[in-house]
Amino acid sequence: MHIEDIKAELRKKYGPLTSISRDLGLAKNAVSATISQPGYSVLNERRIAKLLGRTVFEVWGKDRFHEDGTPVSRVADRTPSSRVPADLRQNGVAA
Repeated sequence: MHIEDIKAELRKKYGPLTSISRDLGLAKNAVSATISQPGYSVLNERRIAKLLGRTVFEVWGKDRFHEDGTPVSRVADRTPSSRVPADLRQNGVAA
């Protein structure tokens, strides 16, 4: 679903996003932040999907969740793609 479609459907069913946040016992901007910032809160993404009566994959798509409902990792792969040759290092320590 598109972000604006999610907001519109929530507003139609439950009113302002701040009141939805309050009803869920969250900070007043939690629902808005969850919708606009991928990875803000997986738990809140699941709650929003439940409120809409859909699966998390239907609501958030492949950008945030796999088809089985597991979240997509937001951690960057920090594995070096190549090693620095030793003769380019000064005293064996990266310059």
